[in-house]
Order: sequence, then structure tokens, then C-alpha cells
Amino acid sequence: MSLTTYGLVKRHVDNRSEDIIRVNAPIYGVYWNKGSDPTMTRTHDAIGMVANAGVDGSWVQNDFDNAQIFREIGEVEDELGNVFVRIPKFYIKKQDGGGFKTWQVSKTQYPGFYLPWCFWDFTNNRELPFIDVGKYKASLGTGDKLESKPNLHPLASKNIVDFRTYATNNGKGYQQLDIHVVDVLQTLFYVEFATLHSQSVMQGFTTGQYSSSHTATIAETAVNRIIVANSTASGFIVGQSIGIGSNHYSNNISGTPRLITNIVSYDTDNTAIEFDGDPIDIAVGDVVANRGHINGFSKDIVASSGSIVSTSDGKYPMMYRGIESLYGDIWQFVDGVNINEHQAWFAKNAEDYASNVFASPYEQVSYINHNANGYPIEMGYDKNNPSVALPTTVGGGSTTYYSDYYYQSTGQRIARVGGSWGDGSTAGLSSWYLNSSSSDAYVSIGGRLLKKPL
Repeated sequence: MSLTTYGLVKRHVDNRSEDIIRVNAPIYGVYWNKGSDPTMTRTHDAIGMVANAGVDGSWVQNDFDNAQIFREIGEVEDELGNVFVRIPKFYIKKQDGGGFKTWQVSKTQYPGFYLPWCFWDFTNNRELPFIDVGKYKASLGTGDKLESKPNLHPLASKNIVDFRTYATNNGKGYQQLDIHVVDVLQTLFYVEFATLHSQSVMQGFTTGQYSSSHTATIAETAVNRIIVANSTASGFIVGQSIGIGSNHYSNNISGTPRLITNIVSYDTDNTAIEFDGDPIDIAVGDVVANRGHINGFSKDIVASSGSIVSTSDGKYPMMYRGIESLYGDIWQFVDGVNINEHQAWFAKNAEDYASNVFASPYEQVSYINHNANGYPIEMGYDKNNPSVALPTTVGGGSTTYYSDYYYQSTGQRIARVGGSWGDGSTAGLSSWYLNSSSSDAYVSIGGRLLKKPL
């Protein structure tokens, strides 16, 4: 039976403070005992609720579709044609102690709950009613403006500074994905599915091909196909994106990512992978590898969260509440957090975001990130800044604790999250890559557009 939650909150009227009672303001929560099992226990009004992700056109039961906060998440479009998923303002409470960790969400700011900084207008000192999160992985449009649009390949091979500039080129309120929205999305997912093992809910695009050994076996001129060994072709499927180059991380032959349109037998030993776009010349030894999946794949997914075709083979991307490829598919830059010798610094206001800054307006969190790669078993907790939760202890596995991998290095670093198409079990909602410099750009790294209603 659902609980009825009562909240005592303060209202300020003409410099007077009044206590008022709000009734029927649910709290949805989860409890984790910090054991190796990533499954969590539902608490408060989430007790007894069921959450499932669907596959393609299948219907599944998800009680959160009718719950506050979750049922209000929906698709919107701005005047530039960018498609966003609007997340309503809500409050978060986290507790972290010896042998336990909790997450709670509510539309009411009960004692101990904080407002994520993405819901705050720093200029006018007021709460914002929502945050718009790019439905699609970011692409690049006219005027060097970061976009969130379907039927486009995601932007890659640009650094975090470029992404920041492209996002703000859209105008006031636009930015790229940041640490505070990551906190919002992780918390919603954990509470909804009651697990830290995100791939157990939806695997996402995590078993794509990314090897310089996947080479052309036959040379051809002005063609829309690459002929490869049968064993190489077996790793690709129609609908995926590929790049063709002199190595697995280059598009110098194809020029841009291409969409696989067909895969057909060529002879006894070889298969032709056919692709769209202008014809190109193929030489023996040219390399074919996957790229980030083209945007818009989720249009036929019926469930509020789900995958296309299959959730278990890692060849198809996932969608969480309308947001495509929350993890897997392509790494996403995370703005607003910088790392110096494993010490995280963060900023609250997107207008202050800059890389390699380790002084005001950036603030230092109270813990140090772990100094070795591995699967995290503990995330840092700063009670004054609970939105920044980065790995502090490793030693777990791909199906235990947080179940996603952590990469780190000494020196000045930036953050990216989620993993990419070739990362297998290491990818996921809690996968952090704190090993990049601000100048790093790669075919497997992209981003996401955000918009605050300023």
C-alpha cells in the first residue's frame, strides 16, 4: 500500500515565516546496504512498485509511469527544432553511512533534501520549473550550434571546450551536459529501477566493433560497400553506423560516418557491408569500425524506457524516459567538474564553466577520487555538495557494486560518463572516465545539449 507523506515546509510572506502542511507529496526512495549485490530495496512511497524496460513495440508494466516527477517527464521542442526531454523540478536527499546509502526524490523540499543546481536561476535567485535535456546525442548544425535532432550522426572528434562553445552558440540558457544533470539522471534511474547495475536493466550499445584488425579484403573503386572476411562482417548489423579509415579511430576514407544499409554474401569467404552516402574507393587493408548510433532509433519504442530489438546482445542502443543512449553508444563530456591530481572541483553555475580551473568559482569537494582504475565499490559523498559523486574505492566487478568501470590519471583532467559502443561490460550509467585532458577529442566521445529556462 502506498504511503501518504506529510511535509512541514516554510513559506515566506512579507518577511514572515509560516509553517504550512502539504499532503500527498510522495517520496520515492531506495536503500543499498553497500554489499556486492547492486540490487537496492525500495523505500517510502516506492515500496511495492514495479519498473520494467521494454523492447521495441512491447508493453511492460512500469508503475513509475503514473508517479509524480516520472509521469511529468516528456518531450518538447525549442524554436530551433531541437528536441528535448523536459524533467520537472524535484528535490533529492542522499544519506551515506557505514554500511548503507540511500537516494530519495520528491517534488517537495522536505528537511535534508537539496535542489539540484540545474534547477536554479543564478541571475534572478529563483528556482526553475524544469530542465530540458537533449533527447538525442549532440550533433552540429549551421552556425556551429550544438543540436539535439533526429536522423543525424552524433558529433565526435571535438574536445570539451568546442562542445561548450557550440552549446552556448545557441543563446541564453543553452549548455552541454553537466555534473548536476548527471546527478539528476542517475538518481532518477536508481530510484526507478532499484539497481546500480544499469546494464541489467538495458544493456545498450556496448558490443560494437572497434578493432584495426577488421580490414577490407578486396579493393574496389567508387563503391558503397566494403568487402571483409565473414568473421568480421558477423559483428555488424544493418542500421549501425560505421567509419572507414586507415585505422579503427579514423574516418579518413569514408569522410563521415555511414549508415549500414545491407549486409550480403560476396563469396565463400567474404561478405559485403553496404552503406549510404557518396561512393568511395576502398583499398585492401582499409579498416571498418562502428561509430555512434544515428539519432532517432527510439521512435518505435512503446515503453517509457527500452531498447530496440534486443536488450541482451549489446548491438542496439537504449533509451531512458525518452533520452536516447544515456549510457553506452558514445562517451559524453560532463561539464562543471574538473580534476587535479584526483581532487574534484565543481562549479554550480553553467555560466562559470571552464576547463582546468581549480579556484573560485569552482569549489573543492571533501574527498579524493581513487588513484587506480577499476570497478567502483564506493562513490564519494560530500554532505555539503552531494551532487558530485565520483569513485573513491575500486575492487568490484561488472555485475557487483556499481558494476561500471572507472578510469583515472594524474594531472589535470576533465570528466566523461557512460561508456561507448566498444566498452562491453565496463560501460553504464556509473562509468566515469576521469583520464582525459581538456584537449582530448576522439571518435568515441560526444556530448549532449541542455537548456535551462532562463
